[in-house]
Amino acid sequence: MAKTQVNLRMDENVAEMAKHAAETRRVPVNDYVAQLIRDDNAKVRADFLAGAQQVLDVYGDLLDAIEDAA
Repeated sequence: MAKTQVNLRMDENVAEMAKHAAETRRVPVNDYVAQLIRDDNAKVRADFLAGAQQVLDVYGDLLDAIEDAA
């Protein structure tokens, strides 16, 4: 997979926390930050799908009726 360079600016304390967390996990800071972003996006997607399922559970019959009427 091709890589793109992204420059980040953060407080010195946050940068040190990121370096320490990456060292603890024995991964480069780039990989650590990339994993945080992937995890965050996966959570957002899962939350969205759970919400969509909840809408279907509550309003599925109504949506089916509307679709059948069209």
